[in-house]
Amino acid sequence: MEHLGMYPLDTVKTHMQALRPGRPVAFSDVVRSIMASESGGLGFMRGCSAIATAAVPAHIALFTSFEFAKQTLLTDDDGHEPFRAAICGASATLCHDVILTPMDLVKQRMQLGCYSNVGDCVRSVLRQEGIVGLYRSMPTTVAMNLPFGSVMVATNESIKTSLRIRRCSRPEENRAMLPWYFFSAGVSGAVASALTQPLDVVKTRLQTQDLLFTRPSSSSAGGSSSSGSPLAPKYSGLLPAISMIIREEGWMALYNGLLPRLLHAVPSAALCWGTYEVVKSLLEPVR
Repeated sequence: MEHLGMYPLDTVKTHMQALRPGRPVAFSDVVRSIMASESGGLGFMRGCSAIATAAVPAHIALFTSFEFAKQTLLTDDDGHEPFRAAICGASATLCHDVILTPMDLVKQRMQLGCYSNVGDCVRSVLRQEGIVGLYRSMPTTVAMNLPFGSVMVATNESIKTSLRIRRCSRPEENRAMLPWYFFSAGVSGAVASALTQPLDVVKTRLQTQDLLFTRPSSSSAGGSSSSGSPLAPKYSGLLPAISMIIREEGWMALYNGLLPRLLHAVPSAALCWGTYEVVKSLLEPVR
């Protein structure tokens, strides 16, 4: 539900962040552009099957590793340990991203209308770029999502401690606490998203640059360049991409797509971590 429920906003974010010279980057312009495409409203859901395939195993890895890290690093009761909580969040996020990253690449390429289905996209990437192509953005994804997971979990634990959101001995008090889990997770998702937005832009550029930037047709004297043949990748990695984006487009380009990302991150974090807390409180006996 976290991924599919908020998928249209994720599609808008991808369109705003991708390297598409001359294409609109404003939120309202991108929405109109997607609506005007051949798929119409269905264009907002292109590629959702890719992320749905990987979401379940990725979140199994996320919460299993998170619980293991918590039992290892965090004391029980209600102690406030944001640094250790951040380590738990980072380790859980790493396990999650190892599974999700290849399908995230497929998802973003399909969102931009470059392939007809998941199988076509995967076969094309493997044929043209090899298995490494599916993990091209892994260093940037890790560089973004580990801080995101760290900030998200540390902020969430801090908010719960500050507001005294915890499981109670009486069932009616425990039920009254449940909505606050969603509130705390939503605020934490907004904070983490805002802080890691530049890295999210770079990740999108790295994952989509090959198919959106092609050599224009040219028949200049003495030259015989083939029309539409792909250029070499514009960005070679995380730091070169950041440097080039700032130099060519200004530092504000690193915040393209911030609005849809925040609109996506708040309810997504609330759904994901709020549901986790609620189910956990229902399954575990009150100590």
